[in-house]
Amino acid sequence: MNVYDSERITGLLGALNFKPTEKIKEADLILFNSCTVREKAKQKLLSDLGRLKAFKEKNKKLIIGIGGCVAQEAGDELLKRIPHLDLVFGVDQVDQLADLLGRIQETKSRLAVTAFDTDPQFSLSYVRKDSSPVSAYVTIIKGCDKFCSFCIVPFTRGREKSRSPREILQEIELRVEKGTREITLLGQNVNSYAAEEFTFPSLLKLVSKVPNLKRLRFTSPHPQDFCEGMIECYVELPNLCKHLHLPVQCGSNRVLKAMRRWYTIEHYKEHVEKLRKRVPDIALSTDMIVGFPGETNEEFEETLKLLRDVRYDFVYSFRYSPRVGTSAYEWKDDVPEEEKDERLQRLQSLQDEISLEKNQELIGKIYEVLVEKISSTGAPVSVLQGRTETHKIVHFKGAPNLIGKFVQVRLTKAMPHSFLGD
Repeated sequence: MNVYDSERITGLLGALNFKPTEKIKEADLILFNSCTVREKAKQKLLSDLGRLKAFKEKNKKLIIGIGGCVAQEAGDELLKRIPHLDLVFGVDQVDQLADLLGRIQETKSRLAVTAFDTDPQFSLSYVRKDSSPVSAYVTIIKGCDKFCSFCIVPFTRGREKSRSPREILQEIELRVEKGTREITLLGQNVNSYAAEEFTFPSLLKLVSKVPNLKRLRFTSPHPQDFCEGMIECYVELPNLCKHLHLPVQCGSNRVLKAMRRWYTIEHYKEHVEKLRKRVPDIALSTDMIVGFPGETNEEFEETLKLLRDVRYDFVYSFRYSPRVGTSAYEWKDDVPEEEKDERLQRLQSLQDEISLEKNQELIGKIYEVLVEKISSTGAPVSVLQGRTETHKIVHFKGAPNLIGKFVQVRLTKAMPHSFLGD
């Protein structure tokens, strides 16, 4: 979501005649787009902001700003804490950047604007560019109404609002016209989408018809809202990629209830079984949190059992991190840090074994790969990186002019997180 917001910010600034620079000392404007889901990112941000004080002393015209979720959460406290900071803007103020920067330049004042947009309609400005990345994100819904006990998102992104199908379709058509071949629909809970009588499955069907859109993805759905209609989309839509990221968070029903995740492991596995029955070659991934308050060794073992039972293709896993403002923040963080580290290592080691086993089964097979970028340069050819329809990363030798193209690649070596190919 921040990648998408940063791209919009770059486009809006371009319309104001700002140009990006790789040399930070030459910058007249430095903006941070921040995330507060985990503490490490937040601390790194504050450290980077502190180092900019010397830049401000040398260039009095320099404007320094921070947007995103840390800005939304802390507001004008950041201005008090960081005297050389000029602008704090929330997630709903991206489209107002031109006005905010103009006010700072004219009045020489410092601003903190973080109020949520109260308009029931959700609309985003999209700046048309001369080109578009091969693979691009498009936000369809913002905010979250689930209020999981560990998650800060409802407080930093607000309540759920769906964007109009017409606006979504227009942005995607413009991107595809400029070279994008793969679109990922974004939302905290994409399958909560509801606008103008469109549900998420009906939106998928609409978007899939965009001419020359070769691949369609989405992230992230919520297990609670997963439905038969989504399974039908995987069966019926040829450009909907056969990969599903379905965050489960843990394998214990008691911990899920404490997390305010209103589904059971049995319910979750039933969805997976139905999907695999209809789409046998689908790749599955998920999110896992270890060390949630009150999680016992026995409950952690249930999470490991879930990994063995479902056999995900890959897993994004994290130690529990208390977030101010969430209900779990008020609870005792009673799993020792060393225990969290050990559990995370055990989970990741098990998943690496499973991922490697699943990947080794694919050696020798040929897949269509969308070439995304140069992985490493060398003579006479570079190593390129691309992804299969099932979201597997593949590295292979090839010319840079293949970037943005679909190529047939034979998988020759499997690793837990990627492949080598020819």
